[in-house]
Amino acid sequence: MMPVIRLNDATFVDLKSISTWIGAETPSETIVRLVQEKMETLDLERDIDPGPGERKGSGDHMTFDKSPGLSFTKVLSAKVDGDTLQKPNWAGILLAAIGALTNKGISGQNLVRELQVPTKCTAYEEDGYRYHADLGISVQGQSAQDAWREVSRIANKHLIPIEVTFQWRENEKAQHPGRTGLLYAGK
Repeated sequence: MMPVIRLNDATFVDLKSISTWIGAETPSETIVRLVQEKMETLDLERDIDPGPGERKGSGDHMTFDKSPGLSFTKVLSAKVDGDTLQKPNWAGILLAAIGALTNKGISGQNLVRELQVPTKCTAYEEDGYRYHADLGISVQGQSAQDAWREVSRIANKHLIPIEVTFQWRENEKAQHPGRTGLLYAGK
């Protein structure tokens, strides 16, 4: 049986704000991340293994079952469907995942319907859209978090293996300043 924690209304509102900032989906996940960060700051280790969805160490990299907050990150390396991307970034990974869909025969209006980010089946270059002739569609720019969410969804649905190594920038607003992380999808 899991313990029950009671919070006053103001603290719960604060918890929801923090949850949005760090990209957590539930109050429990938010608390887990905050406790983990404090444990790291104090150089403490847990006596038991992390539970499902929690962060685990992998050498010098942090690996995740669920996406962490990706604000203030830069991509160090990325592989999409076995191909290593040159000078990768979050937008490039999204476009490579969309390209992998076109390699599976999904194109045109079917491709636009498949995607859950703003896209148009025409050459359109306003309102943050950029036309990609190789894909035959225009895609609106996305935040790192939104790009990864769509990449992960595409990869898992269509079994496209994707691996990304990234680093949080040395910024006090970054979730883990200076640390590196690994994300996997489609496996």
